[in-house]
Amino acid sequence: MRLTEELNQRNQKLTQLLQKLDGSLAASPEGSLRAFVDAGHSRYYIRNKPSDRLGKYVKKDDLPRAAAIAQRDYDMAVKDAAEKELSAIGGLLNIRKKNLPEDIYGKLILPRKQLVYSHFLSDEEFVAQWLVEPYKHKGFEEGSPDYRSTDGTRVRSKSEAILGDIFDDCGIPKKYECPVTLWNGKVIHPDYTLLNVRKRLEFIWEHFGKADDPKYMEYNTGRLNDLIRSGFYPGVNLLLTFETKSRPLDANVVRALIEQFLL
Repeated sequence: MRLTEELNQRNQKLTQLLQKLDGSLAASPEGSLRAFVDAGHSRYYIRNKPSDRLGKYVKKDDLPRAAAIAQRDYDMAVKDAAEKELSAIGGLLNIRKKNLPEDIYGKLILPRKQLVYSHFLSDEEFVAQWLVEPYKHKGFEEGSPDYRSTDGTRVRSKSEAILGDIFDDCGIPKKYECPVTLWNGKVIHPDYTLLNVRKRLEFIWEHFGKADDPKYMEYNTGRLNDLIRSGFYPGVNLLLTFETKSRPLDANVVRALIEQFLL
């Protein structure tokens, strides 16, 4: 799925590039350019006819035309390479659309499915395996508040319960306080570990519920720095939300992040 998405994005980028090149090439000048280095200086000659073997020396005032011819030649080479790549991408996308190796098992009739072992996991199977992987969260001190999301998961705050409910509502597989080993060997327990099923990528979600508390944010600044040094990057595989006493958790922001990164 990631490959198909990247190919489509590349397809779109190359198509836009070709449209731009067609516009610039339509207004490009005639002639050809000789360019070389002589005694440490760049020299240019313009040939107006194929029979003109040497060409006319380009003086300073004629450099804009030489630049336009050079740009035309560069644009034509880029266009040729882009067209070839676009053709190859189109062929590969067509193959992947019709006959992905992952799709073969699903096309088998039931009697054959009962005889063979599939080399690929369906999304449902992948999620099921991901969810049953054992892990140990931090646990709760005796007497600590008992906050729970709708599915019964015990969490440490009302905001974490709200987050858990939104993840469930959006169909995002989640793990609460799944441990992560940082670059320095320290083990931390981020609020949630989430799965983008379509891309089969894990994301860490950290919520900062006291962003107006200087001591709290000083500690968590170090935590964020450690996460980044350990390969977790905001907007790549690390998602962050914040709240203060006057600005509670915004469910619209949560859903926007989910739509952008997790669906």
